[in-house]
Amino acid sequence: MHRTQIYFEESLFEELKSQANALGISLSAYIRNTLKKDLQERKNKPQSNDFSQFTGMWEGRETTQETLREQAWK
Repeated sequence: MHRTQIYFEESLFEELKSQANALGISLSAYIRNTLKKDLQERKNKPQSNDFSQFTGMWEGRETTQETLREQAWK
C-alpha cells in the first residue's frame, strides 16, 4: 500500500468524514472504496468514439456501392 497526502476543501472534507462515519468506516477506507468504485465504473463504461477527425475524408470521391466494391476487390 502507498501513502499519500491529499488536500481537501473544508466542506468536502466534512462531507467525506460524515459519509465515512455513517458507514462506520475510517475516512481512508471510505476514500479508497469510493475511488475503487469510480475506477471500476469507468472501466465498465463503454467509450464513445470520436470520429470527427474523419469528417470530409470521402469528399470529392465516388462513394457509390459499386465503386466501393470495385476498389475493395482490386
